[in-house]
Amino acid sequence: MQFYKRIRKLLEAVADVPPPPSSAIVQNVADTRITFDDVLSLIKKHEGHKNHVYLDSVGKKTIGIGFNLTRPDAPAILKSIGADYNKVLNGQQDITDEQAKTLFQINIKTAYNDAKKFLPQFDGLPRNVKLAVLDMSFNLGYTRLSKFTNTKQHIDAGNYKKAGEEILNSKWAAQVKNRANELAKLFFSS
Repeated sequence: MQFYKRIRKLLEAVADVPPPPSSAIVQNVADTRITFDDVLSLIKKHEGHKNHVYLDSVGKKTIGIGFNLTRPDAPAILKSIGADYNKVLNGQQDITDEQAKTLFQINIKTAYNDAKKFLPQFDGLPRNVKLAVLDMSFNLGYTRLSKFTNTKQHIDAGNYKKAGEEILNSKWAAQVKNRANELAKLFFSS
């Protein structure tokens, strides 16, 4: 009976302890879950969000959260969300926040499939590694992501620190600077 009282007392004592914040630096190795909001927040931070057409860092017409308006399927996609492609492209029509989110969902599905193609074990990787790889996939596309062969080897071996170092030593890191630094930190924390 005394044993059960102690257990109950212990459970009551820890019941009021709040869980660590979701943005905690220390990551539970078993934690592999990422949410749509996690991904949206990270990529939005790097890509920005503009409902009016703008030129991205390499001069391509873009809208929303990194949606490339020069991609071949852009006219059909914009039509599917109720926007006039030519008006959007020429800056005569903005999109809504909801339309921007829909475009992001389309892009993130592609980025996810590319990340899984690059790393078949993607779903089982630590949370922060998945976020970093997904952000890279979103920004680079599969063709350029697949050139990160040393990074891939280190991820495959579970050496996430070396994987982070590899992305910092890339030509891409020199182009995107802060983005690469932040993604390397995600690798280092895994």
